Amino acid sequence: MSLAALIEHSRRYGSDASFVLLGGGNTSYKENGVLYVKASGHALGTIGKEGFVRMDLAKMEGIWSKQYSQDDDTREDEVLKDMMACRLEGETARPSVEALLHALLPFPYVVHLHPAIVNGVTCAQEGRQAVARLFPEALWIELVKPGFILANVVRQRMAVHTKQTGAVSSQIFLQNHGIFVGGASLEEISLQYEHVMKRIESALVRKPDFTPVASDQAKVEAVKHVLGRYTSENILFELNKEYARLLADETSFAAVASSFTPDHIVYAGFKPLWVRKNEDVAKAFEKFEAQNGVRAKIVCVQNLGVFSLGEKSMPLFLDSAAISVYSESFGGPLFMDEPMIDFIRNWEVEKYRSKV
Repeated sequence: MSLAALIEHSRRYGSDASFVLLGGGNTSYKENGVLYVKASGHALGTIGKEGFVRMDLAKMEGIWSKQYSQDDDTREDEVLKDMMACRLEGETARPSVEALLHALLPFPYVVHLHPAIVNGVTCAQEGRQAVARLFPEALWIELVKPGFILANVVRQRMAVHTKQTGAVSSQIFLQNHGIFVGGASLEEISLQYEHVMKRIESALVRKPDFTPVASDQAKVEAVKHVLGRYTSENILFELNKEYARLLADETSFAAVASSFTPDHIVYAGFKPLWVRKNEDVAKAFEKFEAQNGVRAKIVCVQNLGVFSLGEKSMPLFLDSAAISVYSESFGGPLFMDEPMIDFIRNWEVEKYRSKV
């Protein structure tokens, strides 16, 4: 295998919305003591050779012998500095925040993705139990801060799992995040993903129905005109059967009213704006900004439809709706908790990724 093969498979996953959206997910392979891992800010669907960073695995292993600050911002700055120092000479790109985790997994190839059907489990009230039942040999990692903390927790759990079972798990399910799969070849990983997604599908009580629904175009254009005051980006609108169900009332809307994963925060905002029927959209939008310090990227108008300020947000909200539906089969939706949402919103890594 080669970097060319990794690029080919990365593009295949990145071009399939059932696996990953926009800049989410990352891939890697190891050869002769070198880790080739996706650089931060690159989209898998269009990635090329320049989208990967070469890193010294021995130097990365040395990170575990260091002591870092307990303060979140200071620690992440310290770890980033050490991670950058692990790059081979001539490398200038910034490695994925999950590069440490890729380095840890003892497999030549690692593919980390965020399939909605998988996150229907990882973002569900009974996700841990479902993974234990459906994938007894996999690891489950509860919600922890991404980056160094997550990699360290996985490192510790892997050691315990290997000591208890004598085996290394090739599948790691991360609560409110996604899945890591490792393998001896990219073909093996592809088969594992196929198995995981089919196994979850067999346990579903229902699937999302995104069949388009007719909308009141006069009202849609009126809302677009109002929202146009607050952005120079394109304003998208969509109404489908799932959106219509969610927008029936505030109780139904609760199933998508917050953030499932870091990607949702980065690309669609930490929560959508709910606008009641006949409520003044401009006043609601301005109130949201005043209360939260940021403008809403997704605006949901009761019994009308979903508006996206910019083109990146709508696919992520559609993903949220899909995750919510899938989670019904596993106890219902489970959002990230407020401390974690605040951490992601203010994390320098995600601010960097959202701008690249």
